[in-house]
Amino acid sequence: MKNLLKRKHVLLLWISLLISIANLQAQVSANSMHKGVLRVKFKREISTQLKTLKTTYKAGVLSTGIKTFDVANTEVRASKMKRVFPYSAKNEARHSKHGLDLWYEITFDSSVATSSAVSAYKATDVVEIAEPVLKKILIDGKVVPLDEKVNSTSEDMPFDDPYLDQQWHYHNDGSLEYSVAGADINAFEAWKTQAGQSNVIVSVVDGGIDIDHVDLKDNLWVNEAELNGVEGVDDDGNGYIDDIHGYNFADASSTISAHEHGTHVAGTVAAVNNNGIGVCGVAGGTGNNDGARLMSSQVFTSAGGSGGFAQAIVYGADNGAVISQNSWGYTEAGIYEQMVLDAIDYFIAEAGDYEGSPMKGGIVIFAAGNDYVDTDMYPGYYDKTFCVAALGPTNQIANYSNYGSWVDISAPGGDMNYGTSYGVLSTIPDNKYGFMQGTSMALSSYVRCGCFSCVSTCR
Repeated sequence: MKNLLKRKHVLLLWISLLISIANLQAQVSANSMHKGVLRVKFKREISTQLKTLKTTYKAGVLSTGIKTFDVANTEVRASKMKRVFPYSAKNEARHSKHGLDLWYEITFDSSVATSSAVSAYKATDVVEIAEPVLKKILIDGKVVPLDEKVNSTSEDMPFDDPYLDQQWHYHNDGSLEYSVAGADINAFEAWKTQAGQSNVIVSVVDGGIDIDHVDLKDNLWVNEAELNGVEGVDDDGNGYIDDIHGYNFADASSTISAHEHGTHVAGTVAAVNNNGIGVCGVAGGTGNNDGARLMSSQVFTSAGGSGGFAQAIVYGADNGAVISQNSWGYTEAGIYEQMVLDAIDYFIAEAGDYEGSPMKGGIVIFAAGNDYVDTDMYPGYYDKTFCVAALGPTNQIANYSNYGSWVDISAPGGDMNYGTSYGVLSTIPDNKYGFMQGTSMALSSYVRCGCFSCVSTCR
């Protein structure tokens, strides 16, 4: 009898706990889910059927001919279904291997609660995963434009870029007030061995890079097939049309729109070195066309639009990138999308799978976030990513940086509480330069560990 009562007590505790978790999830989801849209991953056994699927509409409701699925379509008044990762003649086999071809996006009546819609599709016998589309935010920071009237000099500097001496995060000898010698990434020493490699492609999953910036354009990734192909045609068969320097996933367009944050982090990664202009990038080369290449996988726009995060990560792997740089996260702790994790897994496994690649497999890096908390902030919290926190000029954690055992490494991200010049100086749109601070800046500095062969020089 005692054992029976004990088991009953434990069962009641579990039921209570599950109810609490469900209520918490409902509360979180209400604040963080987009309305009228969700994603499903079909079970592998119907993959052949999906390839020949013909959708119709009855009274404006999507019909697929899959009985249980159509019951859910009717219940939520679904109006549209499309593949998340577009068909790619070039990459379809790899996508299928990782199940990316099974992900579909469903558009439904926005008056239907998203949680109810997710439950409806989970109840079908053909869906493996149904999940909401969660809201994402850019891990951003205010930019302060550089006063270009300030006298700068490149005397005793390894390269002739005029603002290099203001990039203290590369080489800090302690002469900057409040700073500590060695609070840097030791770039000057690293550059003696390696200043960048042109066969290293970095996919910048962020706002769009200013592809016309004089200090960036020579280090942009170029899709030669599209550059020399026919306008309006997917010349290389990768599923995207006219993607010469990347793709604008936020607007579903090949037109990359310049974004302040995306341009700033791109400059820290690979502004052209030794060209007598502006700033240096950590992997910007030596001025001999040997810098790392920047691919703009745009997921944020200056107008506030966003989208295509998982697709952008996969795009990088499919088009030669071996490093995926990400400065974004979810609106609240503890939530994530399995589709994004699938994209990260794909990048890690499949990036670099081509002749002449500098490495086999890829590295996915995330900024830790600027909330000064230790909590499970995804996707950076995911154990398969590298997550970067920020240090200030004193070599201590910056007063905005997230932290914790889930963070893999720290790098200088600036601290403008000491003054504007204590931020990280890099490129901004319209051939200009500016200071920013944040874990995104630290992330950009850390990318050198993937770009350089001399990683042993990292502090």
